[in-house]
Amino acid sequence: MTAGFSTVLLDALAGGLTVRFRAQGGSMYPTIRDGEVITVAPVPTATINGGDVLLCRCGSRVLAHRVIAITHDDGREYFHLRGDAKGGCDAPVRAADIVGRVISVARRQRTIVLCGRIARLRRAARTMASRVNAIVRRQRYRLRDALCYPSPPFWA
Repeated sequence: MTAGFSTVLLDALAGGLTVRFRAQGGSMYPTIRDGEVITVAPVPTATINGGDVLLCRCGSRVLAHRVIAITHDDGREYFHLRGDAKGGCDAPVRAADIVGRVISVARRQRTIVLCGRIARLRRAARTMASRVNAIVRRQRYRLRDALCYPSPPFWA
């Protein structure tokens, strides 16, 4: 994203407009894929919930990442964000650096809504399925190892 585009984007959102643009990068995969068109709307910080995908200023860049936690320190509100494809959290973001909320993604002639109760349920189901898949995979490897590499008998 060029500096000129970032400036126009930030000005439009500050003016209360909803904007659409093509996302770059893979840090939010599979929610937002590289090259997909996302729709971002201005958001009052009081309405932000955990699980929302926010667009925020991080230095000279503008990032879209998911809210993991919201903390308060010395009367200031901080948002802890992380990309879905990343292992760790970003540095905490001040409320003043929040630009907008990603409300939808256009994918294959469909619009996928990213905010609201249905989106939170879809995310929770995807997270649970991923955890169950990891458990099943671990058990499968343990069973394979037990069958292929049996322990010697206790008397040997």
